[in-house]
Amino acid sequence: MNLTLFIWRQKNSKDKGGMVKYEARNVSPEMSFLEMLDVLNEELEAKGEDPIAFDHDCREGICGSCSMVINGKAHGGQEGTTTCQLHMRKFKEGDK
Repeated sequence: MNLTLFIWRQKNSKDKGGMVKYEARNVSPEMSFLEMLDVLNEELEAKGEDPIAFDHDCREGICGSCSMVINGKAHGGQEGTTTCQLHMRKFKEGDK
């Protein structure tokens, strides 16, 4: 599936920052949200761009350090699910 991501980017605390649009292509429904970001980061790094920074630790749904706001909701809004356990099958082709 293909998705459009709008991600807050800010170089440092003095930088104004802003939303940057990214296209995530050929995303497997079986990936977690964090795995999708890993793949996107590999593409960004291959183009010489800065990767998207995000916190994570266990990637097993235990620690909660992967908390993100996705579509205006913490962890994407799926009850009892951390971002690392949020699978891309919960999204639809073309979602933003």
